[in-house]
Amino acid sequence: MPINGLSNKRRLPRAGVIRLGVKKTTIVHKGGRDVEVEYPDETDYFVCPELVQKIYGPEPKSLVVMFPVENEEVFFQQFYRRYGNGILLCKGDGVEAHCWDFDKGGLKKVDCPCNLLEKGGCKPVGNLQFLLPEVEEVAGVWQVNTSSKNSIIDLNSGIDFIRAVAGRIAMIPLLLKREEIATLRVEGKELKKGRHYTMKLSLEGTSLKKLQLMGKIKPTEILLPAPDESQPEDLFPANGFKPEGEDEEKKPVEQEKKAKDAAKAKEDDEKKKAKEKEAFEKAELVKAGHDLEALLKSYQEVGGKILKKQAARIEELKTRAEIDLAVEFFTLKKQALEKQAEEEAIPF
Repeated sequence: MPINGLSNKRRLPRAGVIRLGVKKTTIVHKGGRDVEVEYPDETDYFVCPELVQKIYGPEPKSLVVMFPVENEEVFFQQFYRRYGNGILLCKGDGVEAHCWDFDKGGLKKVDCPCNLLEKGGCKPVGNLQFLLPEVEEVAGVWQVNTSSKNSIIDLNSGIDFIRAVAGRIAMIPLLLKREEIATLRVEGKELKKGRHYTMKLSLEGTSLKKLQLMGKIKPTEILLPAPDESQPEDLFPANGFKPEGEDEEKKPVEQEKKAKDAAKAKEDDEKKKAKEKEAFEKAELVKAGHDLEALLKSYQEVGGKILKKQAARIEELKTRAEIDLAVEFFTLKKQALEKQAEEEAIPF
């Protein structure tokens, strides 16, 4: 028997990390002597592993990405984070944080943000996770981390816009870009200009109509390219095929009978396929109904409630598309309840 709350959890395989800068070294005078220190230096391109560079080149400024799930709280987590010696010491959402208690051990709740945010010990961190459909050598989730407020705002804005147009964002090919922006900051009494490279979701080369059409394609089929319907020369040569011989011309009656037989066989085959398709769709509809029923049961088991209007709407579901929408809706509701229960049990 599966373990409730454990056996139903899944993790996508991790493919690797893509960075937004490189490490450099410099010499600083410290403690009466020169010391070599490392520091991160922002790049205007994505710093990628070799597998990704094979597709996009050594310094790509854009990547074709797809988000594996619909919930941005899963594929784009955003928290205030503070680290020490490579260990996460505090994690907050701007209202409340869970911080390591060095005196008593364990975790304690504190207000968020605290004064460490202004001092630089804490910063906002966004973990963006996505698929790279054009990188065929490895299947899994790639991750890029950012502490740029501009990137976090731009990415959230892009996610909302795409979802508003397409109706969803999961498994839709999008362009993730680095884009230069001018910035201003105050140092002491001086106002200094700078430049940074924000991350944005771009619809370059994609019309709103095309985006809406992609939103209607099932997520399981989105990776399949549209078939090329241009004339295949090997099947329809411009000058026709070479004649087989004179015998074909001497038997017009026999040729006509063969043509009629072939047409009837094709018609019978099409009727058979139509019946098989109808039977398959009915079976799939029944299966989808059973899946929804099981989902609603598990949703209620974790504390979910089904309103009267929702129950009445469920009774009216007749098509596979309607059932799929109900499954997606209650799946997200269930995931939210499970996540809330998990966070209450284990802060992070």
